[in-house]
Amino acid sequence: SMEEVLDNIARRLEAICTEMRVAILLLDRDSGQLRTGAAPSLPADYSAAIDGLEPDVGQGSCGTAVALDESVMVEDISRHPYWSRYKDLAAKANLGACWSTPFRDDKGHVLGTFGVYYERPRRPRQDEIELIEEFSRLTSLAVQRLHAHTAMRQAAAVFESTGEGVMITDLTPKILDVNRAFIEATGYTPEEVKGRSPAFLQSGRHDESFYQGMWASILETGRWQGEIWNRRKNGELFPQLLTISTVYDDQGQPTHYVALTTDISHIKQSEQRLERLAHYDPLTSLPNRLLFNARLEHALEQAARCQSQVAVMFLDLDRFKQINDSLGHPVGDQLLKAAAKRLGHCVRINDTVARIGGDEFILLLENVKHPDHAAVVAEKILLSFSEAFELVERELHITPSIGICLYPRDGTDSETLLRNADTAMYAAKNHGRNSYAFYSERLTSDALEQVMLENSLRKALTRDELRLHYQPQLDMASGQLIGLEALVRWAHPELGLIYPGRFIPLAEEAGLIVDIGAWVLESACCQARAWLDQGLAFGRVAVNVAGAQINRHVISQQVEAALAASGLPAEHLELEVTEGFIMDEVEDAIDVLRNLQDLGVSLSVDDFGTGYSSLAYLKRLPIDQLKIDQSFVHDIPSDPDDMAIVRAVIALGQNLNLEVIAEGVETQEQMRFLIQNGCSKGQGYWFSKPLPVDAVEAFLTASTQQ
Repeated sequence: SMEEVLDNIARRLEAICTEMRVAILLLDRDSGQLRTGAAPSLPADYSAAIDGLEPDVGQGSCGTAVALDESVMVEDISRHPYWSRYKDLAAKANLGACWSTPFRDDKGHVLGTFGVYYERPRRPRQDEIELIEEFSRLTSLAVQRLHAHTAMRQAAAVFESTGEGVMITDLTPKILDVNRAFIEATGYTPEEVKGRSPAFLQSGRHDESFYQGMWASILETGRWQGEIWNRRKNGELFPQLLTISTVYDDQGQPTHYVALTTDISHIKQSEQRLERLAHYDPLTSLPNRLLFNARLEHALEQAARCQSQVAVMFLDLDRFKQINDSLGHPVGDQLLKAAAKRLGHCVRINDTVARIGGDEFILLLENVKHPDHAAVVAEKILLSFSEAFELVERELHITPSIGICLYPRDGTDSETLLRNADTAMYAAKNHGRNSYAFYSERLTSDALEQVMLENSLRKALTRDELRLHYQPQLDMASGQLIGLEALVRWAHPELGLIYPGRFIPLAEEAGLIVDIGAWVLESACCQARAWLDQGLAFGRVAVNVAGAQINRHVISQQVEAALAASGLPAEHLELEVTEGFIMDEVEDAIDVLRNLQDLGVSLSVDDFGTGYSSLAYLKRLPIDQLKIDQSFVHDIPSDPDDMAIVRAVIALGQNLNLEVIAEGVETQEQMRFLIQNGCSKGQGYWFSKPLPVDAVEAFLTASTQQ
């Protein structure tokens, strides 16, 4: 080892000159410090102290010698400025003089210092200087040889252990040696390749010009790098990243070539997988939107040249979300894969079926002779989906809604065609689902109007365009006013007064319903407070609560804020929640309703009878009133089924000690039927339509004076 060799050199000199104490320090290239290589006769604590010495003037004889790159002879350590920091340390070690000579490699780089100590201060004799220099040269040779041996061992280890294949050739070129990675990649043994030209590995994929370019680069620049296909011993072709470098001797003449090869088969496979992921849906293996758009663009170019037609069909699975939510995503995924397979059987081999997300699919039919051809495909799809889907451990039925548009009749670019096919698909859904519809201008204008309306709705709150109308609620037997239901209207600057049936669904889809609900709640409370201050009796003001206000757990805070801002006593506020929402989120609804009840407001179930209420849950709900939906009141007294339902709701409310109020009362016969069956409260056009604020105040004034 290095330590043993240096220790032997130091002891040999000390044996020749018994007064000397030798210390060999090696320069660490990484840290720049001098590390103790050998110091057999120096005290251990002194050797430890100088280990890590920084080469600099004033760092003793050795540190200064390396810094100045020359020998330093200090005759008296106790008086020399180079030793001012270390004279106490030297005195403790009984050292009086120190002579240090740097030793170098063949290129003149300092490798370390050869230091000699004496116990007494003294000047070196010439024969001692020559002896120290000779041993310094001997140390240099030993260190260089050991470094070279270490480097060779490291190079050999790297050669054998590296993951890259290494091939060394002469200038012929003939293979001289290969490493283990090369053997593993090609399947050849060293004996099978040594002495052969690397050309035997050629795959045949590259022509002569490829190899001519490679050798031209090697001869001109000494190097070439690129991708190349080679052949394994078993005949398999495989891709490699190849780097060929020229090795030169000390005179700059080429002696060898070294080729580094990396098998990039896995990279190519990953690229192929990424390419597939980029263009295909991972669940169904159908083309995705990106690939579909590319194929559609190509189809449109072809159709323009050949003056042919192209059909784009947008397909959506009806009520897929309900299946996904109720049975779980694994079942939903099975259904999507099965649906994709059926769609593939319904089109020609040159047509394209793509999945663009969720339960949405697009079909591209090229070279369509007549619109009827697209209709035939749509009918085929409907017939195919009429059969149940046999999934793992269950059988499911699902239907599609299909929108169809044609190039060039319905659009001449991909964006327009996709948009129009989507519009036609929604028309099919509106016609009852499980059907198909062709695109028309009317559908587009309706869709554009909806978009414009939504954009305007986003600004309605900031522009103060929303209004509240109020519909009186009365005790039908006495005619006494018991409350007012707040109903929102939109005073559109161009379209006039828009009713909630038209814009509330838009608000829900656009995520605006929570903000609109908060505005309605606060505005109704402030108006009610104003009426109280005017001495006008109105009972309670009823405000409809949207499902999103409860889902996002904001309704309690909104009610508290509205009551605080307006100063309205809680007993004058009633909140109406739809039956459908309560039954969908019954456990959460119970907690929310209890929180609201704790605030002191009244709670009413709106549109009762249209949902699927469970009596077990209904008796747990903290509610005060049931509101009979107007759809059951409308056909009284001509429809016996509606009359039976209304009687049942009234009886249910009475048995649960709940108030019952009917909405949509429009005739005297309806009012009499309700009163006779125990429902004395109602609202509807028979009493009054919803009124603006000034008309309500006139109504309240008249009611107060009666």
